[in-house]
Amino acid sequence: TLILLTGALLSVFVSCSTPSGGTTPLPYFTISDNFAQYTWFDTSSYWVFQNDSTLQIDTVLIQDVLTSKRFHTEPVNFNYQASEMFIKSNDFNISKYEITSGYRDSEQSGMNSLLRIYMTDGSYHPAFLPVYPFGDEVDLGDKTGVYTNIEMFPSFFLNNTTYNDVYHTRIVITKNTNTEYNYWIAKNHSLIKFVSVVDGLTTSISLVSDNLISYNPNNQ
Repeated sequence: TLILLTGALLSVFVSCSTPSGGTTPLPYFTISDNFAQYTWFDTSSYWVFQNDSTLQIDTVLIQDVLTSKRFHTEPVNFNYQASEMFIKSNDFNISKYEITSGYRDSEQSGMNSLLRIYMTDGSYHPAFLPVYPFGDEVDLGDKTGVYTNIEMFPSFFLNNTTYNDVYHTRIVITKNTNTEYNYWIAKNHSLIKFVSVVDGLTTSISLVSDNLISYNPNNQ
């Protein structure tokens, strides 16, 4: 697949040769406005989550945002935009949100970017890749698992709040384990619900409230 999934180098300027002997800069794909509305928020933004079983509450706060230009090689060479949102220590063990733009041709909508959620133990999961058709099971490798866009809800009611344009996505890891992660990603709110099943133990975390500032890379 042409979408960027894993392991890219930090930004460098790369050019390719043309028949005339000159150079042509590689294309640079940036995170679209549409995808940014789902995922990209600035320093001091925060979410208040609760464990739906224990009712434990904690705040997930963005402490810093680092945006960079990176380089991707196989199977197509291109430059792409990435942004890391570093999270203050919290009881839900979320350490970072990372978004990256993937390869995009003229017929794609720009919703081909990727959201990864990193945990404090260094693990991460691809939580949002809306470029794939609903119902397609996309094998991202043994360690990452099989990704599926399950459904998009025009409205979704959660903890006395109605959210609009909510994607339900899923990752299933079958290599030496039977682990499943489900995410609900809402426009203008990002992650609003997370359900994991690990070794038969189900954990459900849901959003209680948030206070978000949209990130504007033009101000940096």
